[in-house]
Amino acid sequence: MRTGGRILVVLAALAGLAACGTRPEVSPIPEPAGARPISLVTPAAQEPSCDTGLRFTTGFTDAAMGLRVMSVEVVNCGTQPVQLNGYPQVKLLDEQWRQLDVAIVEGSGGIASVGGFDDAPQPITVQPGERARSAFLWRNTHTSVDPPQVGSHVDIAAAPGGTWQSLLPVSPEKGIFIDLGSTGRMGVRAWHR
Repeated sequence: MRTGGRILVVLAALAGLAACGTRPEVSPIPEPAGARPISLVTPAAQEPSCDTGLRFTTGFTDAAMGLRVMSVEVVNCGTQPVQLNGYPQVKLLDEQWRQLDVAIVEGSGGIASVGGFDDAPQPITVQPGERARSAFLWRNTHTSVDPPQVGSHVDIAAAPGGTWQSLLPVSPEKGIFIDLGSTGRMGVRAWHR
């Protein structure tokens, strides 16, 4: 009998056993010494640290016809009130954390007319647990042969002379994506409620 014929005979015998409902006895595999169960539950994301008393996060980005507006929020996660009166200080960084050569302007800087963006700064007291807001404004127009400028990270401080820290994306999976194209400028709104 050829090899192909033998395989068919074996398969037929196995099919017959399966059809009869018979099962060979199999002894259980012993547990290894020192084995312990593992959890398949993904641990919950921990709250980012608040070493400086402030935490900066992005919100959503609204995009329309090349105009982008990204909301930014600061939460007072410290124990003392924080006084804000002005604009956040911002450094835009590329994927390798190198600072981009772009103009960071207060207000809209002529980029577009967006409600509230050019409102004058007002003094704000942010109590522990409270939040204040700002926003970034830019166009992603690209009219150059040079590669577009894209910010993947942002260093931010609440005010001039404040402690610099990383702006945290609201969704770590999405990260930060500030696609300035060749415009080279981004507006920053004053802190507000």
